[in-house]
Order: sequence, then C-alpha cells, then structure tokens
Amino acid sequence: MNSENNSPLDSNNSDGKPKWLTPKVYETDAERKRDFWIGVGIFFALNIVLTLCQWGVGAGALTVSPTNGSSDFVSSTLFTILTWVFLLLPWVINIGLIIYFAFTRNQVALGMVAGFGIALAIVICLGVIFVAWCFITLGAGSY
Repeated sequence: MNSENNSPLDSNNSDGKPKWLTPKVYETDAERKRDFWIGVGIFFALNIVLTLCQWGVGAGALTVSPTNGSSDFVSSTLFTILTWVFLLLPWVINIGLIIYFAFTRNQVALGMVAGFGIALAIVICLGVIFVAWCFITLGAGSY
C-alpha cells in the first residue's frame, strides 16, 4: 500500500498532522482580511439558515406534537428529545466550526466570533431602544 498514488501517508503532512487540520499560513494582510470577512459572512449565513430550519421544524412539529393528556409515553419522550436536539444543534455547529477554524484558518474563526459580537451588540441596542420605547409609551398614558 506504499505505491505512489495510493499511499496512506499522502493524507498526512511531514509532521504527521492530517492535511485537513493543517493551519493556513497567511502571506498578505489582504488574505487575513478576506478570511476574516468570510468568517463574519459564514456566521450570519449559517445562523440565518439554521433559524429558518428551526422555524420549519417547529412549525411541522406543532402539527404532530403529542398532547398533554397523551397516553403514548414513548412518543412524548421522543418528541422531547428531538426538541432538545434541534434546540442545541445550532450551538454545537457554531462552536464546532469556530474550534475547527481556530486550528485551520484562524482569521475565519476570529470573523465568526466577531459576527457573534456584532449580533450581540445589535440585540443589546434593540433592547435598549425597546425599553426606552416602553417607558415613553407608558409615561405618555399615565397623566
């Protein structure tokens, strides 16, 4: 199995790491910036797709969910387990990709973390605006 084209050693680098786990060496700042923005784009695109899939699965699950008085304990337990799997899947995928890219293309990982920070900042700003709107609205009707 040590032939030139079909060697199992071809899947590893000279240091023994698999090729898919070798870090990218950036030669220019433009490459770093491009990978960073690719990471931000991956974060937002992935989470939009995952959110749409969760909404679709949730809408479908509402039509087949077991009722509270259901006597079928197995289907109720299975439904609960599947619900938790679909709720935790985005977390597992996001964290897994960040860890993978941290080892292979660190600027993509930084871009994904920055995307999370951008999303968090947007949510905090919208929360502050919502609270201010609530105070203004409630204050206007109290006099």
